Amino acid sequence: MLEKIDITSFDDIIISHEFPTQKYKLYMFFTQPVKYEPRKGFINKLICAIFNRNNNPKEIKRSYYDTSVEKLLPMIKQCLPEANIPDLRNSVFWGTEDEKNGFQRTLHIYSKDKLSLTDVFKKHNMMRK
Repeated sequence: MLEKIDITSFDDIIISHEFPTQKYKLYMFFTQPVKYEPRKGFINKLICAIFNRNNNPKEIKRSYYDTSVEKLLPMIKQCLPEANIPDLRNSVFWGTEDEKNGFQRTLHIYSKDKLSLTDVFKKHNMMRK
């Protein structure tokens, strides 16, 4: 299955380290829905139909192992030169403090509207307003 994302539709991107594993959770939010296209085969078409009817087609929330996220982050930087790509080697020490909130092992990679991490969480209903 192919995910088609319009580069101009990136809204916010957040990354967090899932300690103690070598996994990272990436939250990507878009202004336009992500489109899924099936590859050959009935099962792929069925899965694609399910993904196209996702609860929120304007977001992708996934966990990636370090080897996969190491390949993904440069692609994000290529599409969004103003993105703040973090150093994965120091991810255990990541942290964001803004307003009165502290977020351990979480960084804000990109915000189209230059919002704080707290405001991004509130905007996408991941934190109470």
